[in-house]
Formats: sequence, structure tokens, C-alpha cells
Amino acid sequence: MERNQNKGTHSKRPLILAGIGGGVAAYKAVEVVSALRQRGVDVHVAMSEAACRFVTPLTFSAVSGHRVLTTIFPQPLSDDPEGNYPHLYPATRADVFVLMPATANTIGHVAQGLGHDIVPACALSLPPACRKVFCPSMNTEMWMQDAVRNNVRILENRGWRRLGPETGALACGMEGPGRMTEPEEIIETVLNLTQPRYPLPRKRVLILSGPTHEYMDAVRYIGNPSSGLMGKELALEAVRRGADVTLISGPVHEANLPRHEHIRIERVTHGEEMIKTAAKQMDKADIVVYAAAVADYKPAHILKDKPPKQEGEWDLRLVPNPDIAATLNKTKRANQITIGFSLQSSGGHETAQSKLKQKHLDAIVLNHVDVMAAHSGAFTYMARDAAPEAIVEWGTISKGECAERILDEAAKILEAQ
Repeated sequence: MERNQNKGTHSKRPLILAGIGGGVAAYKAVEVVSALRQRGVDVHVAMSEAACRFVTPLTFSAVSGHRVLTTIFPQPLSDDPEGNYPHLYPATRADVFVLMPATANTIGHVAQGLGHDIVPACALSLPPACRKVFCPSMNTEMWMQDAVRNNVRILENRGWRRLGPETGALACGMEGPGRMTEPEEIIETVLNLTQPRYPLPRKRVLILSGPTHEYMDAVRYIGNPSSGLMGKELALEAVRRGADVTLISGPVHEANLPRHEHIRIERVTHGEEMIKTAAKQMDKADIVVYAAAVADYKPAHILKDKPPKQEGEWDLRLVPNPDIAATLNKTKRANQITIGFSLQSSGGHETAQSKLKQKHLDAIVLNHVDVMAAHSGAFTYMARDAAPEAIVEWGTISKGECAERILDEAAKILEAQ
């Protein structure tokens, strides 16, 4: 069991921190910062050393109304203690961080956690609940490099939302993918992220997340590639809305666990352990989201030691794991909201609707195998209501946006009770 700490206060207005990378498209960022300020958003700017060669800090200071951060070493020292730590303030209070243009160099430093410059240093200081957006902009050949694409995937898998790049004429004379997304789309995305969603003040949310490992001997197990990213996004989104969250997670990478003082994490390994742990929390929860990819079967017997490899076949007898949602929902309260997931290799609407009824869920989200370990996927929302409008195709969206929509629907159901 873990309890994570993250303290800090927020201003009444949303606080946006714009990290400006060293690319020609930095001029577009001026329009974004100016428009956001005009829309009533509190916008601060951090500029990399290279960015200052394209647009002056004075320009961003004029359109943002704030001193621009250009170095991790303040000169001169400030009478305000916070002013002496530009990489921490205002980063630690940011509601949204937008990286534009996100050059190959800046993406690489942020992905690898290197804080040599003020922009990646600010990215390292963001609070767990901060929403993060990056807008790639670079030469086409750079964009196609494996190293760059790997760093992009790292950010996406950590919950960063990518806008672009667009295809068109580039400043270097080439034509192809690499243009930074136009200001209008960036502005719309950032403003949408600052809009209040359906709140869940003091509500208790229980989330089951990640895979399970069903061991057959001391080292071998049956499992799947679930990353726990969906559970992480759900937990962080619930906290943003004022909820207290308990996350029960199967074996996932440490980076795929959310960090916040109002998120309690309980780590488990196999399906029976997950159901026993969840049963202890079930009665306390107002909302339960079954996002874990629990193995359907487990070995009938677990060998104490790892047997040596031998020639010939090895017969492995499997028995069903308990269905967690169906089992726990037998004790579901009338005013308790439960939402499940249905993972199918193709189609699956009828299967998902059948699970919705059999497991006594209020709603179910249909997705497909390509969503596992990915940052986005195609999702379909199905409510318990039998009306046609109760089935909504959300299309391909990020897991962060999926989490927002799931909790919007859960809040609506609670409100209607």
C-alpha cells in the first residue's frame, strides 16, 4: 500500500505554462499565448536558450503580462524566494503545460528526464494532475527518425497529448510532415483542458487497473500486455475533480502509476488477490471503474520451483479466474455507479451489451486489442439504458480524453439519482 504526496495551491484562474522550444515555429506560439491571455487565462512562458534566438523574451513578456523564464539560474537573485527557483515556480502550480514548438531536441530531453535547460526542467517539476500537451515541429527527415519517434511514444505513453505535426511546406525548403499545428487548434485544445468538468467533490472512486500475472511456477506466468495507462488517467482525472481515489493495480511499470496525495495505491499480482483487495474497498466507493485486464484463466496448480526444460510436450491445465465485476457487483448498492470495460479482438457490440447486463454494470466501454499498452484507441460507450442513443461511438481518442468522458458519464448518473 502506498500513499503519495503532492501539495500545492492553485490560483482561481487556470494557470498555463508554455514551454517554447528553439524552432522557427516559435512565432506561432506568440499568437497562442496572446489569445489565451485575452480569454482570461493566466499564461506564463519559459523559453529555451535556442528559442530566444527566434523570438525575444520581451515579445512573450508583452503578450503574457509576466516575466519570461529563460534560465534555471536567476540573475539577479530575487527578493521573492520563489523567484530564485524558476524551474519550480510556476511549474509546480500549472494546470496545463504546452510545449510549442516541440523540437526533436526538446522532446528528447523531456522524454529522458534531462533538466539542463529551463523548459525541460519545468517539465520535470509539473504536478501529477497537470495536463500536458506537445506540438512537434521539425524537419521531415528528423520527424521520421526512430530515435525521435521513440521519444514521442514515451511522452504519449506518459499521458502527454500530441497535436500534429501537420504536413506541408517547411521553412527548410522541404515539404512533408513537420509543420507545427496552427494556433487555432492549440488554443482550442488548451482552453478545453482548462474547462471545468462534472465535479466529484469528496466522492470516493475505486479503480481496478493493469494486468494480472497468473503464475504456473516460480517464474513463469500467464499475462497480457496491459500497461495500466487507462487506470492512471482515470485516477488523475478523478483527483482533478475533487475525488478521493483508491487504485488497485496489477504489475505495471512504476511510471504508469499516478502520483497524488489523494490517490491511494494498492498493488497486487494475480486475479484472486485483486478481487480480495477490491472487496475490502467496494462498500466505501461511490464510483467503481473496472479497467483491469484480468487474466480469464489461471493454472490449476502452481509449481513451487521452476522445472527444467524437457523434450516433448507439457500439459498445462487451466481453470477460470473469478469474474471480478460480476462478483463484486452482487453487493452493489443502489446508489453506487459501476462501469466496466470489454476488450474484443473485433466487433464486440453484442458481447459488450451482454456483459453490461450480466455483470449489473451501469455502463461499459468497448475497446479493442490495439489499445493495450497504447496511449490511444477506439472506444464505444454503452449505457444500461436500452435506447439507441445509449450507445455512443467515441472514435479514436487518447486514454486521457477517454477517462474524462467516462467520469463525465459517471457524474451524470450520480446527479440523476
